[in-house]
Amino acid sequence: MVYTRRERTVSDDERREFLKALGVGGAVAAGGATLDGVREAVETAGAGETAQAGELATVGEAIRADLSGSLDAELLASGHAGLAEAAAELTAVPQRGPPGFGDGPREEFAAVAEAARPAFDHLAAVGFFESTTERLPEFTPEFVEESVRRFVVSEGLAGSLADLDFSQAELVDLLATVVSHRERLGDRHWIATDELPREQLAFAEHVPPMTKAAAGGAMLWLEDLDDHLWTNAVLLTDEIVADATWDARAMAAGFDLMLDGARRISGGEAAAGAGAADEPGDATADDELAGLLSSGFALQAVAQNRLPRDAYWIGEEMRAERETTVDIPRT
Repeated sequence: MVYTRRERTVSDDERREFLKALGVGGAVAAGGATLDGVREAVETAGAGETAQAGELATVGEAIRADLSGSLDAELLASGHAGLAEAAAELTAVPQRGPPGFGDGPREEFAAVAEAARPAFDHLAAVGFFESTTERLPEFTPEFVEESVRRFVVSEGLAGSLADLDFSQAELVDLLATVVSHRERLGDRHWIATDELPREQLAFAEHVPPMTKAAAGGAMLWLEDLDDHLWTNAVLLTDEIVADATWDARAMAAGFDLMLDGARRISGGEAAAGAGAADEPGDATADDELAGLLSSGFALQAVAQNRLPRDAYWIGEEMRAERETTVDIPRT
């Protein structure tokens, strides 16, 4: 049986935790939650504005000031289109199951990384990662919750993800995954730049800015995943392949949210693809921009943390049943 991602990877408990963090725990059923439904519930409950909104606005304003005039809107739009096409193809991977030994790596996940590479290189060249790493604060649980809240209540921010073939229910699951890992993000993955021990650590070739590590790390996992699934196919179950695919799609989604934030700074369309608003990029408020970028980086970091446990560290309790038979010669 092929288990769907919704059955396995994101639990109702995680969805309830997400809804509770937004202040609508009793207003939306966890199992059938959609992003539009959650947004409506948050607005109805008056839970869309919090005391932390000002911090997001300050962050967004600073990043916009750093990067305005340096980003190539056309290149970023092309990056989104290529990424969306490759990522949408991943939805069919679980139905195909583990790759056959004689087939070789399928290169389905590597195609996503290949499509993302030109935009990543452009962002690296213009100082995007240095700016976002410098300006973003520590990802405390409160900051993560506020970033996700801003993403939810700002209609249109998730529009580009429809091109990656994410449903409304899957968008809830992406955000629920981020919220359920908010403690781990702060403890393990994201320290404010001004709190780094400069006498011990400085950004250099082998110590990239944290936002660059999030995006670049996602591409490295995607580049490796096809070969890993092929060489370990004998160990894989349909469930492992489904979980790995969801983690890879989450990385692609996080990367695309990052691209969308960059596009909005560049003065391109407010959002790419389905659900896009016909507005200039600077129509995006500073707090919305910061919420979009923070959610994207957090999603990439969380998905990278989940993938090894879901598909690389395969213990006896996870692996496929052994099918090898041994013929014992008769004497």
